[in-house]
Amino acid sequence: MNTVFYFPKEYISNPIWPIMLFSFVLIPILFISSVKKFSLKEFKNDKDILSINNSLVLRGIAAITVMLHHYSLRLVNPYKICYFFFVGYLAVGIFFFLSGYASFIQLSKKGDAMWDKYFYKRLIRLLIPFWVTNFIYALLYLPTPLQFIKATITLKQVRGTVSEWAIVWFLATIIYFTILFWISYRFTNNPRNGLLIFIAGTIMLIIINKYILHHDNYWYNSSLAYGTGIWYAIYKKTINNYIIRFKKYLLPIVTLVFLVILYATTKGYQPWFIQIICCELCIFLVIILEHCTILKSSILKTIGTASWEIFLIHPLIYSAYYSVFTDFYGLSGILCILIGIILGIIINKFDEKIIPYITNIPVMLSKTKADTI
Repeated sequence: MNTVFYFPKEYISNPIWPIMLFSFVLIPILFISSVKKFSLKEFKNDKDILSINNSLVLRGIAAITVMLHHYSLRLVNPYKICYFFFVGYLAVGIFFFLSGYASFIQLSKKGDAMWDKYFYKRLIRLLIPFWVTNFIYALLYLPTPLQFIKATITLKQVRGTVSEWAIVWFLATIIYFTILFWISYRFTNNPRNGLLIFIAGTIMLIIINKYILHHDNYWYNSSLAYGTGIWYAIYKKTINNYIIRFKKYLLPIVTLVFLVILYATTKGYQPWFIQIICCELCIFLVIILEHCTILKSSILKTIGTASWEIFLIHPLIYSAYYSVFTDFYGLSGILCILIGIILGIIINKFDEKIIPYITNIPVMLSKTKADTI
């Protein structure tokens, strides 16, 4: 591996005020501007709660939050940017929640048809963006072909030296949840029984990560969120009825409790179970706010659509930039985030072209085989 690129452990932004202005003023304005209506009165149907549009906007918000979180972790003298240290797992929890919710909604609509090529379709959608982005990583870090193949098979990103390559934990976890969802619902028509199996599998994941593999908290502190998404999809009508009746009280109470616990985590009180509780409160707050708001933002929707590709490619942008350039008037962080978003959107457009073709390969092969018989 003979390359000018390496894995910087520190990012410099001097002066700090441009990234602070970006993080605490411009980004919140973007988020708030997506709220087109807010009301404590009931004005949405069940089908409008967590609609595709709203879900994509939420994914866009979560994706930007993760990017700011990852940048803040390595920023030298982060000042108030350090508050983003403590919100990354909350954004990941939103991703897991939306994925769990969408999985059960698809199952309720498709029934047994969902299991047709289930693993093939799901894994292709997850792995093609990973393979594409990892190939881009390889173009910069120049591993040998064998090293690249081994890294790709073991779900490791080719960034830095071989010893620095790390498993994309989110990819490994979402593949686990994909398998666990199949185990939970393939052989039962009872949603409650399936949910119990899924929760048991999630608890096992937490135990293995914490007590056997000794992984850091981020491997599991948002993992209950996927099951929460399934739970909400199953009991959506009942939960919505309670929220409609009591949301005037639930919104301030849940907001206050969530902010108090979140503030405590910023002061060093971060045991794993507190983080899990904080993540679940965050999700519950999102559900309540869904009843109070209409979200609409073409920018956030586009980012949400490409959120998986953005998640995969933005660490490369940070490392590549700081391998070659020094800070540019405090604008380096902003440039890295914007480039990561743009490149992620471009990769998503490419993926959306090739994934349908790859997904249909088994069908085309079956048709070809039938024609030859």
